[in-house]
Amino acid sequence: MNLGRKLLTSLLTVILFSLAASLLSMSETYDFGFYIAVYPIYAAPLIFLIGLPLSIVVDFLLNKIRFTNHVLYLIVKLLSYACAGFVGMCIFYLVIGARENIFNLKETFPLTLFGVFAAMIFVLVDLGLEALFSVRKKRR
Repeated sequence: MNLGRKLLTSLLTVILFSLAASLLSMSETYDFGFYIAVYPIYAAPLIFLIGLPLSIVVDFLLNKIRFTNHVLYLIVKLLSYACAGFVGMCIFYLVIGARENIFNLKETFPLTLFGVFAAMIFVLVDLGLEALFSVRKKRR
């Protein structure tokens, strides 16, 4: 596990998530510029304080399992990160004191989807950086 790569992954995830979420959230009331300024403010602490540690835990657990099939490894990793995005948003709800409302699907479901979406971006960026760094290492 490379902590530098994970930190770079977190930073790129904040940027890509903010761009994608801003495009999805645009409306006549608030345009892209508003959301691109607001999303990083909320996404960065969540990704760095919840997503990064959960990513380290998921990767630690996945490294304990010996996968012989690379496709199975990728499927399990994607599903694990999706679950981590869901768990991360549940942790966020508990931290902000929304204990009773955590089971109110009308309120929690959209934000939970954003958590899973951010986790999917995180794992894809991490896999891309891992491949890029391994190619770079082989060239040396």
